Amino acid sequence: MHPSPTVTPPPTVKKSLDTIARIVAEIEARRTGCSSSNEPWVSYPLSEGQYAEFKQRAQSDASLKDYVNQKLRHDFIPSAGRLVLRIPTQLNEWVISSVVKEVSRQLRVIGAGDGASAAFARAVVSRGSPTLDFTDTGYGRHDPDAQFRHLDAQYPGVVIEVSYLQKQKYMPYIAEDCILGSDGDTRRFICLDIDYPNSKKAVMSSWEPSVVLNAAGEPELTAQQTIVDMQIFRDEDGNPNPDEDAGLTLQLRDFATETLSGHDDLYADPIRIPASTLYYYLVEAEKNVAKLKQGQGVVRETKPWVRKRRRQETPPEELHDSREAKFPKIEESVMAQAEKDDPS
Repeated sequence: MHPSPTVTPPPTVKKSLDTIARIVAEIEARRTGCSSSNEPWVSYPLSEGQYAEFKQRAQSDASLKDYVNQKLRHDFIPSAGRLVLRIPTQLNEWVISSVVKEVSRQLRVIGAGDGASAAFARAVVSRGSPTLDFTDTGYGRHDPDAQFRHLDAQYPGVVIEVSYLQKQKYMPYIAEDCILGSDGDTRRFICLDIDYPNSKKAVMSSWEPSVVLNAAGEPELTAQQTIVDMQIFRDEDGNPNPDEDAGLTLQLRDFATETLSGHDDLYADPIRIPASTLYYYLVEAEKNVAKLKQGQGVVRETKPWVRKRRRQETPPEELHDSREAKFPKIEESVMAQAEKDDPS
């Protein structure tokens, strides 16, 4: 009897498995703090079938499952065939935080009034970066930098991203996924491009849903990008845009689906961040990030201790025994209270 020959996977299958293995290895390294990569945006070529395999593998490992589902910021962009792992930079977080705070402030101002607009504004909230998962309909999965969502809406009305060099070419894909995946309920997708090679230029881009007729005369939903000169908020030499009309301009109605905002003359209250303010946010962010990197931030002057001591870690088995010992006492206490309260 001859031994069975070793079955070698076809080259395409082997390549697919190798790609998934590399991704899983990098994610595991990040989970355990052993990753050698500090890139804010790392992408891997991945098809929809491979992404399904990756998810299956990640979900089969308990520790990996929790990390991927709850902590790992990542995007799957089916139209680009890419899986992206995100690590927000300090500059990214500083700029997005400034923009979110200002938009939230203006929403609070509107919400402090009376009437329909005030009630609408009070219902719009920013809640960090919840995952937008459109994989079931073919539009991927995304963890954008920021989003504003009406409390009664399924999808965010406004999504905001801060983009740098590695990220820029994927923004049109992500904007399209968010707008088409939400059936146009995401009304504005805003991108602040703050990193251009050998240039200080910074530009705001915007996408919004638009229904157009195809060659057969049928209406189709598209994501329409609008870029005009007034959206430049810092030129190549580092100067602010002097145009007072330039900047980010939204209407209150942009923050929720048309089902909630109604027809066009409702909720038209403007929310604006001038280009000069966007410029200020970016310059201040760059200054503060540089200060931290150079160790120039203020620290305490005195250290009234001899050494530092970490907490003592309780071995898992002791912790388990300790908890088990508490349960009978808790049960006895509950039973005693129940007998005391029983009128019979």
